[in-house]
Amino acid sequence: MFVRAAGTQFQLNGLPFPVNGANCYYASMRSDTMRDAVFQFCADTGFNVLRTWAFLDAPTASVSTWFQCGPGQFNDGPNGLQLLDRTIELAERLNIRLILPLVNYWDDFGGMNQYCRWLGLARREDFYTDANARAAYRNWVEHVLLRTNTRTGRQYRDEPAILAWELTNEARCEIPGGRDILLNWADEMSRFIKTLDGNHLMASGDEGFFRRAGAGKHHAYNGSHGVDVEASMGLTALDFGVCHLYPDYEPDVSAADFGARWIREHIEAAGRANKPMLIEEYGVKAGTPRNPVFDRWWHAIEDAQGAGGLLWMAAALGDDGAPYPDYDTYTVYSASEMPSVTRRVHPLRAIA
Repeated sequence: MFVRAAGTQFQLNGLPFPVNGANCYYASMRSDTMRDAVFQFCADTGFNVLRTWAFLDAPTASVSTWFQCGPGQFNDGPNGLQLLDRTIELAERLNIRLILPLVNYWDDFGGMNQYCRWLGLARREDFYTDANARAAYRNWVEHVLLRTNTRTGRQYRDEPAILAWELTNEARCEIPGGRDILLNWADEMSRFIKTLDGNHLMASGDEGFFRRAGAGKHHAYNGSHGVDVEASMGLTALDFGVCHLYPDYEPDVSAADFGARWIREHIEAAGRANKPMLIEEYGVKAGTPRNPVFDRWWHAIEDAQGAGGLLWMAAALGDDGAPYPDYDTYTVYSASEMPSVTRRVHPLRAIA
């Protein structure tokens, strides 16, 4: 029923469950029409996993709904967590598993800085160290995991459509001592989540930056973001590793070459910890030859025996009948745009 980690791979019902899927941040918060269109795109393509947000921390100019209104104040209504209820219920119906991050590092939808504003904290990094901020995050997590879904009648911690929780989306801690601060926070919070939910897998949700001697000014390898993906693989409550892959991490190298190396290095790092590694965001901007790059990257995943990948990002029609805006220029609207990805779907597709 629940996806498990078995060595460096995922399993479902004792069978291999290689992941080929996508991200769509708005699938948990927009209208039924928009959500249904994205899920239908994923189902028609054969994707088996969708990553979407389990947070909306505060109202914004572009989003009129929110899940959380302040520390200990939660919107459980039809413009709040009931939106996530129906997303989980639809995922189960279409046999698509969900990965759900629980807070955003970035300011979109409030993020960590919204907690800091609520609590009168001076900087984003206080989110990790301030006792009140840690308690507020734990309260949110507990509220989500123990929530009873109004569509299925189950608590979220018992929902088979959920593959994993993630501590954050793209956490960083770019201050002196940030590596240890972030690792200690991730260790504490992942252990806490495991006390509430023994069914679902846990991951960090960060971008997978390295911290390696001799990396010089290379931001993806020198630890300047406070992330140490290899050290995080040693945290016992994290079941698998993740990384994000965008060519601008190393713009002086071809996208295909950089990505192939990045994938191999991450799968090898997770392998040393005997854990799966998921390339959980990968993208190439529109207007460039994406499909050959995706093909090279998927060859790298297969050759290194990685756990799979999630495209950034899948989208479909908006409420106005027009394609959802391509805000970040990475959006894919059709399987025909990525034959190198979709040709790998059906051999990978696991049946629940």
